[in-house]
Amino acid sequence: MGLIKNLKHFFSSDIAPNKSDLVGLVSPYPLKYGKIKINSKLKVPENYSFVIGYNGKVLDSFKQGEYELSLAMMPKCCKKLKIHLPDKKNNAKKSFKANAYFVNMNSYFLNFKTLEKAELGRRATGFFKVGMSAKIKIKISDEIKFMEMLLSEYSYVKQFEAEKILNLYISDFLVSLLFKYNFALSEFLNFNPIILDNLMRELSHKLLKIGLIIEDMCDVNFVLPKKYQKEYEKNKLDKTDDTLKNKSVALNEINTIQKTKYVPFGNIVIEESNINLNNEETISHCEQNEKIENTHGDSQFVDLNLDNLYKDDKEYKVCKVCGYKNKNNAENCEVCENKLNENGGIQ
Repeated sequence: MGLIKNLKHFFSSDIAPNKSDLVGLVSPYPLKYGKIKINSKLKVPENYSFVIGYNGKVLDSFKQGEYELSLAMMPKCCKKLKIHLPDKKNNAKKSFKANAYFVNMNSYFLNFKTLEKAELGRRATGFFKVGMSAKIKIKISDEIKFMEMLLSEYSYVKQFEAEKILNLYISDFLVSLLFKYNFALSEFLNFNPIILDNLMRELSHKLLKIGLIIEDMCDVNFVLPKKYQKEYEKNKLDKTDDTLKNKSVALNEINTIQKTKYVPFGNIVIEESNINLNNEETISHCEQNEKIENTHGDSQFVDLNLDNLYKDDKEYKVCKVCGYKNKNNAENCEVCENKLNENGGIQ
């Protein structure tokens, strides 16, 4: 069945995934001949984003909805891949090579464990090794930042590879934190909440930089040498409830910058730092066209006629080739460098 589905995708120019295709944090989409056809149809499911990548770089992205992939809808692809320019035979390009991904914007549970143990302690008291495992509830707040992190490691992300990369990313960071704080053995044995608070605070800051929010953390377990593990497990049962109540303090301290948003944290409502979900640098350019959406049945389509797209905007000259909005006094398009007349287009 999986082979048949892949063949259907391969022989179709339109990009429309089935529910069974969307598994995990990032689902690569099998393109026909590994190319995206210009003016093909794109359908992005609810709570997903579509990202176009090329050679380890993130280009254009699209929120949920239905689109026609015209040149005007893919300005970064035009600028990076020059898809608006004619081919060697002076014909308009019909497709271009790229990678396509559907990014899961729902809350997602990730089971992780440190891949190596941190050696802590002091000469006076002796040294010991400690590892960590937990279950984290995360949510992607910025698909572009997240995909940039993944593609910085691999030029192409396979199915379930995002989880592996993220597990390694978190593992390395937590091991470095354990080295940094160098907690005493007694603090682990007594299940001191300060350990978890410090780790969660810094991990939350770290993941925000790659477009992730930590919504919750549970099933936390520290792996100590065998002779100490039994004592640790016993103390953990006695103090788990208090520690889980206190862990919200770590995330609350992140929310001291600018505006705050409120997100659920277990059964507690906490403030979260301003994540700036609508940052101009990360927002999908498709959202800029909300004013021109028309309803057709139960789905929304974007009017892609360039004359209608910018008909009320007299402050810009719109290039008829790539659709880029240039300044009113511009003589050439900033993207494709074609000459512009008063109404845009080429002379």
